[in-house]
Amino acid sequence: MRRFLTPMVPAVGDSVQLDEATSHHLLRVTGIAPGEHVEIFDGSGATAIADLVDVVEGSAILRVNSRTETKASDVEVHLVIAQVRANTMDTVLRMATELGAASVQVVSAERCVAKGDKRDRWMRILASAAAQCGRTRVPQLMPPCSLSEALLDREGQRLVMSPGAAIAEQSGGTVHLLVGPEGGFSQSELDAAEEAGWTSAGLGNTTLRADTAAVAAMVRYGG
Repeated sequence: MRRFLTPMVPAVGDSVQLDEATSHHLLRVTGIAPGEHVEIFDGSGATAIADLVDVVEGSAILRVNSRTETKASDVEVHLVIAQVRANTMDTVLRMATELGAASVQVVSAERCVAKGDKRDRWMRILASAAAQCGRTRVPQLMPPCSLSEALLDREGQRLVMSPGAAIAEQSGGTVHLLVGPEGGFSQSELDAAEEAGWTSAGLGNTTLRADTAAVAAMVRYGG
């Protein structure tokens, strides 16, 4: 069943009007016909089965038939990744969503090649990935910041991925995973992370690409 992100999921029997972009995708790209069932979700845990009942000036109108609310997971994984090239970042965002990340934050580090605030693009990728993989919650996209800012004010287990470090013990609950850019973190950055209370954590005996490291960290330490 096709899934579409909406700003809100109304009560059973009520209707919701989709925005222009989502309506175009539903009507023109996927070709949903009147009366056909789709699934809608608000990205915060609410989902519903709804029917296409009308089209008003190009906007699709859906009526809700059934509605459910899911609770957030007991384990929260927050991915903090140094900005990488666009195609690599796209892969990281999609896979982090599929693997259940609660939030993603992009940070600037010494060896970052890519730069710039691309939150609009990143948010679209997160929302699209959530729709495709069946998640009811879209990962929260935190504002980009410097590495020094990202190291502060975080509760829970904090792990910085460092080649050659030992595999860290998992504590459960909330975990923050810090992954470096294509060239890795500098020693001074790793030292700063340790001074801020982060623990160096390894991902095996090989040196991984940034996107592979992000996925491996999510799998190994994400639950």
